[in-house]
Amino acid sequence: MLQSFSLNANAQYDTVFNDLSLSDTVIEEIDNPPPPPEEDEYKDEEVDGIYFKNKDQYDTLQVAQRKVPDSVKKGMQNDEAFWYANAEIEKAPEGKKGNKSYKPFGQQTWVKTLFWILVIGVFAAVIMLYLADSNIGLFRKKKKLVQLEEEEIATEDIFAINYQREIEKAAAQANYRLAVRLMFLRLLKNMSEKNVINYKQDKTNFDYLLQLHPTNYYKDFFRITRNYEYTWYGQFEINEDAYKIIRNDFDLFEKNLARN
Repeated sequence: MLQSFSLNANAQYDTVFNDLSLSDTVIEEIDNPPPPPEEDEYKDEEVDGIYFKNKDQYDTLQVAQRKVPDSVKKGMQNDEAFWYANAEIEKAPEGKKGNKSYKPFGQQTWVKTLFWILVIGVFAAVIMLYLADSNIGLFRKKKKLVQLEEEEIATEDIFAINYQREIEKAAAQANYRLAVRLMFLRLLKNMSEKNVINYKQDKTNFDYLLQLHPTNYYKDFFRITRNYEYTWYGQFEINEDAYKIIRNDFDLFEKNLARN
């Protein structure tokens, strides 16, 4: 029994001694902590080399593109589940007109156009009025002076005129136009009296040409009528030499008419 007590006492002593030794070790470590481990120092060149080296290893992977057969593609397009494959893409709605920048009324294009049209129109009207009132005569027909006193001979009744006296009077005054007119009226009177033409006051020279067309008088009468209309209706001033040529045609026609 004494021996058993001695063993228990020794065991308790060892336990207490071990605990004290462990406590001293912990206290010593706290007071004198171990130095931190040294960090590995990498140079920039080594890091870059490792990055690109690993990248090159991944770039060696090859990718092959597979082509979908047309039969599979058409089958998927015809499938109702893929209806959107054939649908048309709607265009994005255009911006509203109200978003456009506002322009003042006077700076709008149609206002400027209308303004210049009015300016040009007014300017053109002023020029036309000026030319119409001036002596330029661009928009007016020139007036021709006609000797009305000598031409106001009553010619309504061609059978009541004293042709010989009036023709000599007009020629003496160098009014050759009136003299040619009187000779033409005398010719109509003489042809009517010989029943060569059917004279009426409302008939024209063209009517008389139609009447004379089947006769031998047509050619000469056509030339006389042309000279008469140019001189009288055309108001061409003729000189004495031209008057003598025209008078000679009348005299020849009168002589030919007198022989028949």
